[in-house]
Amino acid sequence: MWRRVASSLSPIISSSPSSRSLSRNQAAFGLIIRESFATEISKPEEGAKSPFITFVLGGPGSGKGTQCEKIVETFGLTHLSAGDLLRREIAMHTKNGDMILNLIKDGKIVPSEVTVKLLQKELESSNSSKFLIDGFPRTEENRVAFERIVGADPDVVLFFDCPEEEMVTRVLNRNQGRVDDNITTMKKRLKIFEALNRPVIDYYKNKGKLYTINAVGTVDDIFKQVLPIFTPFQEQLKQSRHVNPKSPLLCFPPFIILRTEKMVSIVYRPSFCYPTISSSSMKKKPRHYEQLKLKQIQDNNNNNNGFTSLSLSKPSPTPILVGKQSTQRTKLEALDSVITELETSARKGITITEPEIFASLLETCYTLRSIHHGARVHRLIPAYLLRNNLGVSSKLVRLYASCGYAEVAHEVFDQMSKRKSSAFAWNSLISGYAESAQYEDAMAIYFQMAEDGVKPDRFTFPRVLKACGGIGSIQIGEAIHRDLVKEGFGYDVYVLNALVDMYAKCGDIVKAKSVFDMIPHKDYVSWNSMLTSYLHHGLLHEAVHIFRLMVRDGVEPDKVAISSVLARVLSLKHGRQLHGWVIRRGMECELSVANALIVLYSKMGQLSQACFVFDQMLERDIVSWNAIISAHSKDSNGLKYFEEMQRADVRPDVITFVSVLSLCANTGMVEDGERLFSLMSKEYGINPKMEHYACMVNLYGRAGMMQEAYSMIVREMGFEAGPTVWGALLYACYIHGNADIGEVAAQRLFELEPDNEHNFELLMRIYSKAKRIQDVERVRQMML
Repeated sequence: MWRRVASSLSPIISSSPSSRSLSRNQAAFGLIIRESFATEISKPEEGAKSPFITFVLGGPGSGKGTQCEKIVETFGLTHLSAGDLLRREIAMHTKNGDMILNLIKDGKIVPSEVTVKLLQKELESSNSSKFLIDGFPRTEENRVAFERIVGADPDVVLFFDCPEEEMVTRVLNRNQGRVDDNITTMKKRLKIFEALNRPVIDYYKNKGKLYTINAVGTVDDIFKQVLPIFTPFQEQLKQSRHVNPKSPLLCFPPFIILRTEKMVSIVYRPSFCYPTISSSSMKKKPRHYEQLKLKQIQDNNNNNNGFTSLSLSKPSPTPILVGKQSTQRTKLEALDSVITELETSARKGITITEPEIFASLLETCYTLRSIHHGARVHRLIPAYLLRNNLGVSSKLVRLYASCGYAEVAHEVFDQMSKRKSSAFAWNSLISGYAESAQYEDAMAIYFQMAEDGVKPDRFTFPRVLKACGGIGSIQIGEAIHRDLVKEGFGYDVYVLNALVDMYAKCGDIVKAKSVFDMIPHKDYVSWNSMLTSYLHHGLLHEAVHIFRLMVRDGVEPDKVAISSVLARVLSLKHGRQLHGWVIRRGMECELSVANALIVLYSKMGQLSQACFVFDQMLERDIVSWNAIISAHSKDSNGLKYFEEMQRADVRPDVITFVSVLSLCANTGMVEDGERLFSLMSKEYGINPKMEHYACMVNLYGRAGMMQEAYSMIVREMGFEAGPTVWGALLYACYIHGNADIGEVAAQRLFELEPDNEHNFELLMRIYSKAKRIQDVERVRQMML
């Protein structure tokens, strides 16, 4: 699960001499291996089974890495990566490792036989019988070598198919500081992938083993396509986890911490497994077995001219770990363990100086959105390093800004001495302010950026345009449009999509459409930006037209786009057409789509159809229950749904109680309304809002209980009543002809809504019912 941490730490091997080597005195001080990531030891089972093998193919940016994690977590497969195994060989300074490193330096491909034999070694030594091999085979030569050497075929081959522009956009949007990532290099990488991998894809397609996944959409949407693929193999996946019962394994962490007297270094170690020993054999080990192992490691260090060479062929775990039977740890727990170790070292006076350590930890904190752990890492970073190392400080700025702490990010940003050399930190700060709706501050950072001569990149303008759209200034938006054209981003799809959104939010839908028409190769974001722009301006006809063009262009609208259209449909005819389209696409079970259909049909008075959609839903959230209860706002059946919701252990929210209290008011169920109003605060801890009090006033008012309604306002509300509350009381006074309380309610409404003529008219009607003609005329004069 910690491949991301491991991969982010891997550059230390090649870039940090201090982390590759230790002096003899330092090595003699000790080597501490933190087993923060130990997984549970499995008991061997009798009867070895044939391995279940899944190959995962896909280009850079196809999202297969994230999907691999979900597959491993869901089905318990053991993850193997050819790239990780090759990097391990390099890290261990084996004969193969030196050869692999030289080939990579020369830009050559590692021989298939070398890669396959590394995979074979892992397959044969593992206690698992379910494997997911990521990014392999890359070539036909890889495939043939695997079949010849391993003698096994994959059970499943997944190919994550993604448009080139989408993959380029994803990789460039990662913002992970890869200097070689640009449109040109990415397209070259994709061409190489297509040339080498396409024959492999075609081969497995012809054999009927290839499953092509549409890799466009959210992570969860893509994974929903993956899940059914493994369903036919459920029984096979449940079989024995042990291929070689005589060699149970214990998995160790992807990196080690080297502690010396004055320094702590973290060295990357790719994910692999150590053979374990049984409890009985452990008892026969000498008492000082671990000290002997440590001495052997130190001797190896001394015999390698200062380079730490870890012999990983026959190591054994510590007795403590084997006896402990560690359970699997979450990513956050593992991160916490590493940071705790560094904090302990810092308290003992050990100086941590490697910027790569902090950069890797901050990258992990950002990935996990853990601001708490990020703040702890921040406290460990020396002030001079934070001022002078652009990579570390930029990642810290991004972490704080992305987690909603833009002001703290700005403080770190102000301390950076080299911030003018890169747009990365500036972009992060602009994004942080924009995401927290501090649009003026985001714009100020952009103008300061221009004043300081920092060159913006393709990630700068979308963030600035978002802030500009939030302000709603068309003049500033046009100025930024000129800037981005001047900087050469006038045809960048990523930037143009943001321009469409900005012009629409600033109220110029014509310019938004003009920019949209300029986009040469429209992606999903392009279409969705234009679609939501039309919907935002209430131009339903134009939105439906874009929707049809989108489908015709082969771009399938996702659940968000469909839900947005359904929410704004004005005719039952169009709603039914869209519903039919949804059914044909198999999207009727999507939660947001089903919720939108319930609202649509209830709004159109088609209560039976709304109930039908609700009853067919495979899963329901709070929005689903609120929608169906609200649909029954005129009849008592809504309470039955509320009771069913409680039985389903779904916790009602503020909106739920507005719906049920409105229902009680409309149907005259006073006792039920009082019970639910009390239940809201006592059972669910929801403090009544203005809307709830308005419902109760309406409930009492419609029932003719005018004193109770008035008392609810003046005695029970802990804050000043608003127009909705006084308006409900005034309307009740009109229904029941209560001129005295009506005068009080009207007077408060005249103060709160002096231009609302409806309030004046209601009071005139109340006076008219009471035959107070002079007061009628007086109110009429007030309206003039």
